[in-house]
Amino acid sequence: MKIKNITFIGSGNVATHLSLSLQDKGINIVEVFSKTTKSAVLLSEKLKCNYITDLNNLSSTDLLIVSVKDDVISEVISKIKDKNMNIVHTSGCVDLDVLKDFSNYGVFYPLQSFNKEVEVDFSITPICIESKSSEFSDNLKELASKISDSINFINSEQRKQLHIAAVFACNFTNHILSISESILKKSDLDFNLLKPLIEHTFNKIKDSSPSEVQTGPAKREDYNTIEKHLNLLEGKSDLQIIYSKITNHIINNHLDE
Repeated sequence: MKIKNITFIGSGNVATHLSLSLQDKGINIVEVFSKTTKSAVLLSEKLKCNYITDLNNLSSTDLLIVSVKDDVISEVISKIKDKNMNIVHTSGCVDLDVLKDFSNYGVFYPLQSFNKEVEVDFSITPICIESKSSEFSDNLKELASKISDSINFINSEQRKQLHIAAVFACNFTNHILSISESILKKSDLDFNLLKPLIEHTFNKIKDSSPSEVQTGPAKREDYNTIEKHLNLLEGKSDLQIIYSKITNHIINNHLDE
């Protein structure tokens, strides 16, 4: 089976980037479903395709891609009457078997951080595939290869661990950077001062393990500097806790090594 025609269930960040990328590679996006007309229209206009707000009006297509919030996947798919349709979801931490009532089902998980306003290079974005059918897995691999050079077959448990790791690597890291920005602003300092350091930090791990290139007062067990930093954070108990927890974790990991 060749996947040529796709319907997207959802119109958020992932659906937007993925649908536009697939369309750019020649895949026909038949329609977009969203429970709100405004968001359905917005994406359908970009794709120049049909939109629906009622799953009873689904057209028959080669594949349904369910790209909605994790906590509503079960509710949304329960409203799809035709269980013979091929279907995947794009979640990093929802089991494959949530789709088990369908004939052909799988996972098509792009490992990336998505924002509608920020371009994404899908060619270097890992796409993680899972299906209990080898034939359907091959179909999904062929589809994924149209947009990405990194196709990975992993099971649901592996995908959950990958998702946790991604949260630490991306979401938590970004929040830590926002804390840094806030500290600088309160001292009338420009966040741009840190950008060369940030860039260098991430460049180092291109060819090395993060644990191998760890630096800083915790790695050196420089307790005088650590104490000074904690004193500077006096009155900000939440930041003191974050600083202490991460510092202790670095020290303990270093000692274990």
